[in-house]
Amino acid sequence: MRICASLLPLPILLLACAGPEGEAPSLAPRPIENILDEPVHAIEPVESSSDAALAAEIDTLVRQAEAGHNAFAENFPATRDAVTAAAGRSLESESWIEAQLALSALDSARSSTVEALGLLDGILAGQALTGAPSETQRLLAARERVAALYDEQNALYDPLNAMLRTR
Repeated sequence: MRICASLLPLPILLLACAGPEGEAPSLAPRPIENILDEPVHAIEPVESSSDAALAAEIDTLVRQAEAGHNAFAENFPATRDAVTAAAGRSLESESWIEAQLALSALDSARSSTVEALGLLDGILAGQALTGAPSETQRLLAARERVAALYDEQNALYDPLNAMLRTR
């Protein structure tokens, strides 16, 4: 009985040594894995129709963004001075509160630019969904212009926001 119990693990161990017949699959990259190495080709410009109403709306959105950018530029020097004066001060100090209010006003001044960028993106997305492009060149140029204004504002706003202590 003891011999029988000691021989029981032997067949299990022998089964563990058995493997599938044939060669193991290759670990070399498969063709689909090389797709990311192929160059990306530029998308050809799409023919678009002319739409006077849409062109006017695009121009209005660019003017709105530029007005927001001008308001931002007007408020920036005073905000920078207020934040610089409040840097390192306690949260309860008068200068910190003034700097926080100035920073909030500066953030509000850029909302026109953000809104215009969102609306331009919405027009682009709507055209992509319907498959009916209109005023494409004007729309892309306007979006690029407004995005540049937005990026410029962020480059000025973010460091000020980081300077103002929140704890």
